[in-house]
Amino acid sequence: MNAPLSNPPAADTTMGFRTWIEAEVAKEPYWFHRIELAPGLVTPGWSDPYKEKVPYYGLPEDMTGMRVLDIGCAEGFFSFEAERRGAKEVVAIDSFPDSIRRFNICRAALGSKVTGFLTNVYDLSPQTFGTFDLVLFYGVLYHLRHPILALQKIASVSSGTVLLQTANYESEAIGDISVAKFHPFGIQSGPPKNPMFDPTVFFLPNANCVRDMLLHVGLKSVECLSMIPGTVFRAEVETKSVGTPPDQSKAPWC
Repeated sequence: MNAPLSNPPAADTTMGFRTWIEAEVAKEPYWFHRIELAPGLVTPGWSDPYKEKVPYYGLPEDMTGMRVLDIGCAEGFFSFEAERRGAKEVVAIDSFPDSIRRFNICRAALGSKVTGFLTNVYDLSPQTFGTFDLVLFYGVLYHLRHPILALQKIASVSSGTVLLQTANYESEAIGDISVAKFHPFGIQSGPPKNPMFDPTVFFLPNANCVRDMLLHVGLKSVECLSMIPGTVFRAEVETKSVGTPPDQSKAPWC
Protein backbone atom coordinates (compact mmCIF):
# COMPACT_ATOMS: atom_id res chain seq x y z
CA MET A 1 0.00 0.00 0.00
CA ASN A 2 1.44 3.37 -1.02
CA ALA A 3 0.83 6.33 1.29
CA PRO A 4 -0.62 9.38 -0.50
CA LEU A 5 1.21 12.62 -1.16
CA SER A 6 -0.35 16.01 -1.70
CA ASN A 7 -0.75 16.63 -5.42
CA PRO A 8 2.38 17.82 -7.23
CA PRO A 9 2.13 21.22 -8.90
CA ALA A 10 0.35 21.43 -12.22
CA ALA A 11 2.25 22.79 -15.18
CA ASP A 12 0.37 26.09 -15.15
CA THR A 13 0.96 26.98 -11.49
CA THR A 14 3.60 29.34 -10.17
CA MET A 15 4.94 26.73 -7.73
CA GLY A 16 7.81 24.87 -9.35
CA PHE A 17 8.45 21.17 -8.78
CA ARG A 18 11.51 21.81 -6.59
CA THR A 19 9.56 24.27 -4.46
CA TRP A 20 6.86 21.65 -4.00
CA ILE A 21 9.42 19.02 -2.98
CA GLU A 22 11.04 21.44 -0.52
CA ALA A 23 7.62 22.12 1.00
CA GLU A 24 6.85 18.40 1.31
CA VAL A 25 10.22 17.76 2.97
CA ALA A 26 9.72 20.66 5.38
CA LYS A 27 6.29 19.38 6.44
CA GLU A 28 7.79 16.19 7.85
CA PRO A 29 8.75 16.47 11.53
CA TYR A 30 11.18 13.53 11.40
CA TRP A 31 13.71 12.20 8.89
CA PHE A 32 16.04 9.25 9.38
CA HIS A 33 18.09 9.12 6.15
CA ARG A 34 19.96 12.00 4.62
CA ILE A 35 19.19 11.71 0.89
CA GLU A 36 20.24 14.18 -1.80
CA LEU A 37 17.06 14.82 -3.78
CA ALA A 38 18.53 17.54 -6.01
CA PRO A 39 21.67 19.70 -6.02
CA GLY A 40 21.64 21.51 -2.69
CA LEU A 41 18.47 19.77 -1.50
CA VAL A 42 19.15 17.08 1.12
CA THR A 43 16.62 15.58 3.49
CA PRO A 44 17.39 16.57 7.11
CA GLY A 45 17.95 13.01 8.36
CA TRP A 46 20.13 12.32 11.39
CA SER A 47 21.82 9.34 9.70
CA ASP A 48 24.16 9.88 6.75
CA PRO A 49 24.25 6.47 4.99
CA TYR A 50 27.06 7.38 2.60
CA LYS A 51 29.42 8.02 5.50
CA GLU A 52 28.08 5.71 8.20
CA LYS A 53 26.80 2.66 6.31
CA VAL A 54 27.74 2.26 2.65
CA PRO A 55 31.45 1.56 3.38
CA TYR A 56 30.51 -1.32 5.71
CA TYR A 57 27.23 -2.83 4.49
CA GLY A 58 28.51 -4.92 1.58
CA LEU A 59 26.36 -3.35 -1.13
CA PRO A 60 27.62 -4.53 -4.56
CA GLU A 61 29.08 -1.79 -6.73
CA ASP A 62 27.42 -3.24 -9.84
CA MET A 63 23.82 -4.39 -9.39
CA THR A 64 22.95 -4.53 -13.07
CA GLY A 65 19.89 -6.63 -13.78
CA MET A 66 19.21 -7.56 -10.17
CA ARG A 67 15.78 -7.87 -8.58
CA VAL A 68 16.25 -6.32 -5.12
CA LEU A 69 14.17 -6.26 -1.93
CA ASP A 70 14.82 -3.55 0.68
CA ILE A 71 13.20 -4.52 4.01
CA GLY A 72 12.63 -1.67 6.46
CA CYS A 73 13.39 0.88 3.77
CA ALA A 74 12.63 4.01 5.85
CA GLU A 75 12.94 6.92 3.39
CA GLY A 76 14.49 4.58 0.83
CA PHE A 77 18.17 5.45 0.68
CA PHE A 78 19.30 1.90 -0.10
CA SER A 79 16.40 1.31 -2.48
CA PHE A 80 17.34 4.32 -4.56
CA GLU A 81 21.04 3.46 -4.31
CA ALA A 82 20.33 -0.05 -5.64
CA GLU A 83 18.44 1.49 -8.54
CA ARG A 84 21.32 3.90 -9.18
CA ARG A 85 23.73 0.94 -9.28
CA GLY A 86 21.75 -0.74 -12.03
CA ALA A 87 19.11 -2.91 -10.34
CA LYS A 88 16.40 -3.91 -12.79
CA GLU A 89 13.62 -3.84 -10.20
CA VAL A 90 13.60 -2.70 -6.58
CA VAL A 91 10.81 -3.43 -4.10
CA ALA A 92 10.90 -1.50 -0.82
CA ILE A 93 8.80 -2.33 2.23
CA ASP A 94 8.30 -0.68 5.60
CA SER A 95 5.74 -1.19 8.36
CA PHE A 96 5.49 2.49 9.31
CA PRO A 97 3.04 4.65 7.30
CA ASP A 98 5.14 7.75 7.97
CA SER A 99 8.19 6.06 6.45
CA ILE A 100 6.34 5.20 3.25
CA ARG A 101 4.96 8.72 3.02
CA ARG A 102 8.48 10.16 3.23
CA PHE A 103 9.69 7.45 0.83
CA ASN A 104 7.14 8.66 -1.72
CA ILE A 105 8.37 12.24 -1.38
CA CYS A 106 11.88 11.05 -2.23
CA ARG A 107 10.63 8.79 -5.02
CA ALA A 108 8.83 11.70 -6.66
CA ALA A 109 11.83 14.01 -6.28
CA LEU A 110 14.24 11.47 -7.78
CA GLY A 111 11.92 10.31 -10.57
CA SER A 112 12.48 6.78 -9.28
CA LYS A 113 10.74 3.59 -10.40
CA VAL A 114 11.25 1.84 -7.04
CA THR A 115 7.98 0.47 -5.66
CA GLY A 116 7.26 1.06 -1.97
CA PHE A 117 4.74 -0.97 0.02
CA LEU A 118 3.32 -0.51 3.49
CA THR A 119 3.79 -4.02 4.83
CA ASN A 120 6.18 -5.94 7.07
CA VAL A 121 8.69 -8.74 6.87
CA TYR A 122 6.23 -11.35 8.16
CA ASP A 123 4.06 -10.82 5.07
CA LEU A 124 6.81 -11.93 2.68
CA SER A 125 6.21 -15.00 0.55
CA PRO A 126 7.24 -15.98 -2.99
CA GLN A 127 3.56 -16.15 -3.94
CA THR A 128 2.94 -12.47 -3.20
CA PHE A 129 6.38 -10.89 -3.75
CA GLY A 130 8.26 -13.33 -5.94
CA THR A 131 11.96 -13.98 -5.35
CA PHE A 132 14.95 -11.66 -5.25
CA ASP A 133 18.57 -11.82 -6.35
CA LEU A 134 19.50 -9.59 -3.40
CA VAL A 135 17.68 -8.94 -0.13
CA LEU A 136 18.73 -5.96 2.01
CA PHE A 137 17.81 -6.40 5.66
CA TYR A 138 19.46 -3.44 7.34
CA GLY A 139 18.58 -2.17 10.81
CA VAL A 140 15.47 -4.27 11.35
CA LEU A 141 16.28 -7.55 13.12
CA TYR A 142 16.60 -6.03 16.59
CA HIS A 143 13.18 -4.38 16.25
CA LEU A 144 11.39 -7.72 15.86
CA ARG A 145 9.64 -9.87 18.43
CA HIS A 146 10.00 -12.89 16.13
CA PRO A 147 13.45 -12.69 14.50
CA ILE A 148 13.65 -16.35 13.47
CA LEU A 149 10.25 -16.17 11.75
CA ALA A 150 11.42 -13.04 9.92
CA LEU A 151 14.56 -14.80 8.70
CA GLN A 152 12.51 -17.78 7.55
CA LYS A 153 10.33 -15.43 5.52
CA ILE A 154 13.41 -13.77 4.04
CA ALA A 155 14.94 -17.12 3.12
CA SER A 156 11.70 -18.05 1.33
CA VAL A 157 11.98 -15.08 -1.07
CA SER A 158 15.76 -15.16 -1.53
CA SER A 159 17.19 -16.62 -4.71
CA GLY A 160 20.72 -15.27 -4.24
CA THR A 161 22.24 -13.14 -1.49
CA VAL A 162 21.06 -11.70 1.81
CA LEU A 163 22.81 -8.71 3.37
CA LEU A 164 21.92 -8.19 7.03
CA GLN A 165 22.89 -5.48 9.51
CA THR A 166 21.77 -5.34 13.12
CA ALA A 167 22.60 -3.56 16.33
CA ASN A 168 24.43 -6.05 18.49
CA TYR A 169 25.55 -6.99 21.98
CA GLU A 170 29.07 -8.27 22.47
CA SER A 171 30.85 -9.38 25.63
CA GLU A 172 34.21 -11.11 26.03
CA ALA A 173 32.77 -13.02 28.97
CA ILE A 174 30.35 -14.83 26.65
CA GLY A 175 33.10 -16.38 24.53
CA ASP A 176 31.84 -18.34 21.51
CA ILE A 177 28.29 -18.79 22.79
CA SER A 178 25.39 -17.56 20.63
CA VAL A 179 23.54 -15.01 22.75
CA ALA A 180 20.85 -12.38 22.28
CA LYS A 181 20.24 -9.83 25.02
CA PHE A 182 16.51 -9.26 25.51
CA HIS A 183 15.08 -5.81 26.25
CA PRO A 184 11.39 -6.40 27.04
CA PHE A 185 10.48 -2.71 27.13
CA GLY A 186 12.88 -1.11 24.64
CA ILE A 187 16.02 0.99 25.05
CA GLN A 188 17.30 4.54 24.74
CA SER A 189 18.10 5.09 21.07
CA GLY A 190 18.02 7.69 18.31
CA PRO A 191 20.57 10.33 17.27
CA PRO A 192 23.39 10.91 19.76
CA LYS A 193 22.62 14.62 20.06
CA ASN A 194 18.90 14.05 20.51
CA PRO A 195 18.36 10.58 21.98
CA MET A 196 14.89 9.13 22.31
CA PHE A 197 13.33 6.09 23.89
CA ASP A 198 12.64 3.31 21.39
CA PRO A 199 10.11 0.74 22.66
CA THR A 200 10.65 -1.44 19.57
CA VAL A 201 14.18 -2.64 20.32
CA PHE A 202 13.86 -6.16 21.71
CA PHE A 203 16.75 -8.53 20.87
CA LEU A 204 20.39 -7.49 20.55
CA PRO A 205 22.26 -10.57 19.28
CA ASN A 206 25.97 -11.11 19.31
CA ALA A 207 27.72 -11.90 16.03
CA ASN A 208 27.74 -15.64 16.73
CA CYS A 209 23.99 -15.56 17.26
CA VAL A 210 23.41 -13.74 13.97
CA ARG A 211 25.57 -16.29 12.16
CA ASP A 212 23.74 -19.20 13.73
CA MET A 213 20.28 -17.77 13.03
CA LEU A 214 21.15 -17.38 9.36
CA LEU A 215 22.42 -20.96 9.23
CA HIS A 216 19.36 -22.17 11.14
CA VAL A 217 16.98 -20.94 8.41
CA GLY A 218 18.99 -22.71 5.70
CA LEU A 219 21.24 -19.98 4.35
CA LYS A 220 24.84 -20.87 3.47
CA SER A 221 28.27 -19.26 3.07
CA VAL A 222 27.55 -17.00 6.04
CA GLU A 223 30.24 -14.34 6.41
CA CYS A 224 30.66 -11.47 8.86
CA LEU A 225 31.61 -8.41 6.82
CA SER A 226 31.93 -5.82 9.55
CA MET A 227 31.40 -5.10 13.22
CA ILE A 228 31.13 -1.33 12.63
CA PRO A 229 28.43 -0.11 12.88
CA GLY A 230 26.63 -3.01 14.50
CA THR A 231 27.11 -6.43 12.93
CA VAL A 232 26.95 -6.91 9.14
CA PHE A 233 26.58 -10.35 7.53
CA ARG A 234 26.34 -11.74 4.03
CA ALA A 235 24.67 -15.09 3.36
CA GLU A 236 23.74 -17.06 0.26
CA VAL A 237 20.99 -19.49 -0.66
CA GLU A 238 22.14 -23.05 -1.25
CA THR A 239 21.12 -23.07 -4.94
CA LYS A 240 21.07 -19.71 -6.68
CA SER A 241 18.52 -18.77 -9.32
CA VAL A 242 17.33 -15.60 -11.03
CA GLY A 243 14.96 -13.49 -8.98
CA THR A 244 11.49 -13.42 -10.52
CA PRO A 245 8.27 -11.46 -9.90
CA PRO A 246 5.22 -13.32 -8.57
CA ASP A 247 2.97 -15.08 -11.06
CA GLN A 248 -0.09 -12.84 -11.14
CA SER A 249 -2.23 -15.67 -12.53
CA LYS A 250 -1.64 -17.65 -9.34
CA ALA A 251 -0.85 -15.18 -6.55
CA PRO A 252 -2.05 -14.34 -4.06
CA TRP A 253 -5.66 -15.50 -4.38
CA CYS A 254 -5.08 -19.17 -5.09
